[in-house]
Amino acid sequence: MIDSEVFDFVERCRKHTAAGPLLDDLLETVRNLGFEHLILSGVPLSGQKLAPMVELNGWPAGWFDRYVEAEHAAVDGVCIYSAKTLKPFFWADVPAKWSDTDASRRVAGEATEFGIASGFAVPMLSVHHWQSVLSFASSQKCCSLSPRQQVQLVTMAVYAGMSIQALSDDDDGDEGLLTDREREVLLWAAAGKTSSETSQILGLTERTVKWHSTRAREAFGVATTTQAVVEAVRRRLIHP
Repeated sequence: MIDSEVFDFVERCRKHTAAGPLLDDLLETVRNLGFEHLILSGVPLSGQKLAPMVELNGWPAGWFDRYVEAEHAAVDGVCIYSAKTLKPFFWADVPAKWSDTDASRRVAGEATEFGIASGFAVPMLSVHHWQSVLSFASSQKCCSLSPRQQVQLVTMAVYAGMSIQALSDDDDGDEGLLTDREREVLLWAAAGKTSSETSQILGLTERTVKWHSTRAREAFGVATTTQAVVEAVRRRLIHP
């Protein structure tokens, strides 16, 4: 791939007004580097579901369905490592403590049934998630990129992520995600208050406070109130 192709893609990113055309454009461009599939998603933390966090889904349909249904994100070494680094990496270079488990090897083995054998991941900071990753997948057994090609791929990944972020910001989809009361409950949780203390501050029953906390967790698809607070802060819905 020549640099002008990368710059052409970056320029086109500014003109895309929907995720679908952006995905198609990126897939077509990265085929020149040997990648047939990709996915851009928030990286699930403990208790989070992957499906609601996906922003660009260029995986084979059958593989995505199986990955989500089996909750592979919780054991997939590539996914786990994507939450622990901001450095782009080849899937094959994921440290053994996460990649060399029976569960992670099983995920990798199942992926080959859908033409996915190797890949390159670009973790990124995200406003909407704790962290995001754009993961490129190849049917080749060994994914090989020169240092310059890696820079090209990272550049395209970053601009694709920025474009998706801009589209999401334009939609203002998060504004109605929490009620005013749910925001209040999360604000006091962020300040270290217990449900009991929050109930006294807001003049509510403790049961009602816990109900609002539950609704906030469900809105973000997370397991704990602490995770809900983190998501609300990152999405700029509350400002502790």
